[in-house]
Amino acid sequence: MINLIKRFALNGEPISIEPYGNGHINKTFLVKTDKEAYVFQFVNSKVFPNVALLMNNINLVTEHIRSKGHRSLEIVKTKDGRLYDTVADDYLRGYKFIENSLCYEALPSLEMVEEAAKGFGQFHKDLADIDVSKIGDVIPDFHNTVKRFIAFRQAINRNKRGRLSLCEDEVDFLLSREADYSLLTSALDKGEIRQSVTHNDPKINNVVFDKDTNKVSCILDLDTVMTGTFLYDFGDGLRSLFTGDNEDSLDTSKLKVDMGIYKAYLRGYYSMMKETMNKKEVELLPYSILVITEELALRFLTDFINGDEYFRVEYPTHNLIRARTQIALAKDIIKNIDKMKVE
Repeated sequence: MINLIKRFALNGEPISIEPYGNGHINKTFLVKTDKEAYVFQFVNSKVFPNVALLMNNINLVTEHIRSKGHRSLEIVKTKDGRLYDTVADDYLRGYKFIENSLCYEALPSLEMVEEAAKGFGQFHKDLADIDVSKIGDVIPDFHNTVKRFIAFRQAINRNKRGRLSLCEDEVDFLLSREADYSLLTSALDKGEIRQSVTHNDPKINNVVFDKDTNKVSCILDLDTVMTGTFLYDFGDGLRSLFTGDNEDSLDTSKLKVDMGIYKAYLRGYYSMMKETMNKKEVELLPYSILVITEELALRFLTDFINGDEYFRVEYPTHNLIRARTQIALAKDIIKNIDKMKVE
């Protein structure tokens, strides 16, 4: 491992290497030299087959953010200037370690929710003028909810595992919401909202806070950076906060809109993005949460009907339970949508 690390342009000589973090996709290590610390990862090429495209996206985005005078992940290039190294069938990359920082699995206060939202707002604001034609799609149509619905209809029609009778109510609800699924894609197609760079995994644990100030240092995990609309991130960020650790819960009464969290997140995000958003984008902010929640319900239920081909499950109805939690949240969003509109 030390020999592999030495192929990169490090500051100092490596003195320690140890496993780092709890990520499920990439193997990650903390590398310390006698002068500086780094994070190295073996990129999972089964999940991300086009590593060159992925790393080019990250390089373009991080350099653009730094050009705005803000902190971002900093790639450590190889000694011959490449963004990653090929090791047999694996791909190794490195970042400079962000010192004096911490991440949260759950935020301790509404003030921290607002601060995290400012971080994502700043991220989108910094990238508002990047040339999106240079950003490739790591996972094509990832948030194309219309195509997710088409796949859902196909799964219903095939019913290849005979599971349709177990989820009739859930199927009926998602079929009844068809008009929602084109809200964002149609606005993009019509040019009513702008194509922009999106993070696509805006969970709270991807926000780095400064230990001393509790202000956001930067945004982590840029593997799914692609083009789309920043509304995808706004919607999914709040969806994940509302869901919390209840995504697998049998008690769907826990899946509700928390207006305190919503207002704090909206306040933080809007304070960064108010001069960047147009009227239609502001109008769609609350609807983006609904669309992304319904989209995930579609994905879970499609996978359940197909026989659990995509998501890892721990028991036969796991994907059905996941779909039910998202549907419960979607129903509560629908109930509260008028209160969530931005004046």
